Amino acid sequence: MKIGDLVKYKKSLRGLEQCMGVIIGLAGGAFEVQWMDRHTRKRGIGASVERETSVEMPEFLEVVSENR
Repeated sequence: MKIGDLVKYKKSLRGLEQCMGVIIGLAGGAFEVQWMDRHTRKRGIGASVERETSVEMPEFLEVVSENR
């Protein structure tokens, strides 16, 4: 996994397998992911809605599409 890869949670994490995000940074042995699916949008007003980010361990993620 590397910055720019499209990732999702592994199927073993029930309820989260539909979440989709992009790796935007490194945090030690983990990755900072910006989530972009409808379930992880922060609440806001109008165009000011931001996307949620989190730091995730690689064993909970799988690559959907690699950055070239």
